[in-house]
Amino acid sequence: MALFSLCLCGCGNAKKSAENINESGDMREVQQHSTAERKKFSNSGFDVKEHTGDDAFAHSNKFGKTYRHSSLLLSYSEDDEQAEWVCYELTKEEATASGKRSNNFMQDPIIPTGSAQPYEYRNSGYDKGHLAPSADMKFDRQAMQNSFYMSNITPQTHKLNTGIWNNLEQQCRFWARVFNRVHIVTGPVLNIDPKKKKKLTYTDYGIEKKSNITIPEHYYKIVFDNAEPEIKMIAFLIPNTNDVKGSYFDYAVSVDHLEELTGIDFFSNLPLKVQEQYESSVDVEPWKKFTNKGKQYNKY
Repeated sequence: MALFSLCLCGCGNAKKSAENINESGDMREVQQHSTAERKKFSNSGFDVKEHTGDDAFAHSNKFGKTYRHSSLLLSYSEDDEQAEWVCYELTKEEATASGKRSNNFMQDPIIPTGSAQPYEYRNSGYDKGHLAPSADMKFDRQAMQNSFYMSNITPQTHKLNTGIWNNLEQQCRFWARVFNRVHIVTGPVLNIDPKKKKKLTYTDYGIEKKSNITIPEHYYKIVFDNAEPEIKMIAFLIPNTNDVKGSYFDYAVSVDHLEELTGIDFFSNLPLKVQEQYESSVDVEPWKKFTNKGKQYNKY
């Protein structure tokens, strides 16, 4: 695994642990840890199975800073006006909750430089795609609002957002029901030549304007089931196009491949031997045994 400087998400068992968090007003910025500290931590002996909570596992930052909401953590890239990753634990109880969808898109109050604005998607030709889907956050009113902060929003094609990506999100909720809990990391691939990055354009009172929001070419999602009897990890890389076809299983890749593409070290607080065991290969069979078979669980 490539070693990067780390904004550690913590590894506490509490769902809303404040360990390693700086708080100033509403802003919650995760403290940075040195590479040496991360190496020491990642080689320490801790039981993977015992770790629960949104902050159970850590992921490095390539372009962003890590911030924490009550129901998720994210690494916000100011240059791209979106998160390079969002991570959270999804439990069986959360995946089956029946709260109402908010639809209240708004600027994220904990990003000190200011996140993107909802109007920057107006007539852009792209959906306001969720990284952490709102249907995963129906268990709590604030969690639902967290999912509608613009730090969690990214420009997705309509077919991707309402098609294969939505199907994968539903499948993740089904896996949370089956396995009692899963850990999810999701985001856009932003590690591309700045000169080749495309920015979102929108209309403001009939005038076309250019935002600073990067239009990603691909999105990824990693799902980790760290419980017995079968600890397993799966990752997906799906293009942000209107002609994406097939099953999400057709887009399964190794986590190592995602790390090469993104420059991010995922699950970096896992012992290195454990990272190598679960991140180096692609094995969809343990996951295919448990599919929702067309059923919909908290769509959108």
